[in-house]
Amino acid sequence: MKAKKFLSILLAVLMLMAAFTACGGKEDKNSSSAADSTKSSKTESSAPDASDAGEGPEEAAEITIMMDGDNTPNATNLVLDKLGEMTNTKINMIYTPTDDAATKRSTMAASDTLPDMFRVINVVTEAQEYADAGLIYNLAGLEDKAPNWFKNAGELLNQVPANKDGAIYYVPDGQLGYAYNLNIRTDWLNNLNMEMPTNLDELYDVYYAFTNNDPDGNGKKDTFGLATDSDPRSFDSIFGAYGIPANKNNIVLDDGTVSIYTKHPNYLEAIKYIRRLINDGLVEPDWLTIPPMDKFGKMWNGVAGAMEFQCVGPTNNWMPGRYTEEVTPTFGFAVIEGPDGSKGVSPQFANITGGWCIAARTENIDACLRVADFCCTDEGNDLLYLGVEDVMFKWIDRDNGEYEYLGEYTDGTKQRAEGGFCYSWLCPPAVNCEMRCFNAQTREGVDLAHENMITEGGFRPAPPLLAAAGPGRVP
Repeated sequence: MKAKKFLSILLAVLMLMAAFTACGGKEDKNSSSAADSTKSSKTESSAPDASDAGEGPEEAAEITIMMDGDNTPNATNLVLDKLGEMTNTKINMIYTPTDDAATKRSTMAASDTLPDMFRVINVVTEAQEYADAGLIYNLAGLEDKAPNWFKNAGELLNQVPANKDGAIYYVPDGQLGYAYNLNIRTDWLNNLNMEMPTNLDELYDVYYAFTNNDPDGNGKKDTFGLATDSDPRSFDSIFGAYGIPANKNNIVLDDGTVSIYTKHPNYLEAIKYIRRLINDGLVEPDWLTIPPMDKFGKMWNGVAGAMEFQCVGPTNNWMPGRYTEEVTPTFGFAVIEGPDGSKGVSPQFANITGGWCIAARTENIDACLRVADFCCTDEGNDLLYLGVEDVMFKWIDRDNGEYEYLGEYTDGTKQRAEGGFCYSWLCPPAVNCEMRCFNAQTREGVDLAHENMITEGGFRPAPPLLAAAGPGRVP
């Protein structure tokens, strides 16, 4: 009886101690600290010291991340599992189509249900509105918890309008955007005994031949010249041949006024040329409505012979797994000169309009910062871009950026279904895995595009893009 009575008392004491511990370790949601709209002083509750009671490692914190893209990764996949393992987190990923992302963020902001981490593109208005409403976390003072992430942003932090008076609400990626190339199939040119076009007349002839002269030699009329969609940069080199930086809203006109690209004096001439391509059936027939991935599919399936897009896709990322033809296509890059000698493509700059915020409502700020910091390292970005090492890919020569995909993951669709590439813009380093692993042709194409950016009218070229990147990869 005494033993039973002792055990009952001991059990009661232990339960009472556990209750006090739980109350002391949990933040009071009604306290003045929790009511602070910016939550700049809020930190994640520290885990119990395992040495005190022989407990195991800290339990993984659960966070939700919202990303957008045009891929379709599985809801649970190898890459997310590995990312969670490396950062001691359980990650719930909301992956939404890019076209729906802004609307979804606005809806969540209105109901104060923003995910723990999310990307914002409109840094001038959207990020500022969220900061003013107290919806995003002020990260000032937490730089030592994510040193790689904050160092990567560097001085760009001070250029963000929302980051005023010493606050840090928004952390820009700082990446240099890729300028576009006019990617043209050289195997089709060879089949038709044609040369790479250098002016608008020659370009029309190439698109005409790609559409009407059976460039793939299958005896069918099942191809066309240019893969396009409704993005004006689908015709970037054509606009450039008339001196127009397509889709730019701050060009300086001849009279010194600042306006949008559609006000350029040569705009109607460019449109006349583009209309001729469309009316003659030399471009994607559904160009006005086709989704980006379907446009890419016209290249992958051997339907289109050219596309205005960063060469990183056609000559690097899509090689060879995305292409369905028996013989992998080959590409070259055309620079098209216009009637007055103009040429070029739209300029790109160090990115402050793409970056990341952490919601003020998060209960796991330390976990968010761990994820951001790991993703901003070479190791983390390699995981997000290539997949799980020795499962989805292996390094041939890491220092030189040479790798190969393994087994079923040589199929780009399967690689992305398991999370490869799909999350590679989650808090990325400025010189990311993609850049470090370019093959030689892609490096040349990226540099060519940047050399040909239209920089008149107040534009400034980006710094050398590949100064810190490695020389190649094994497809």
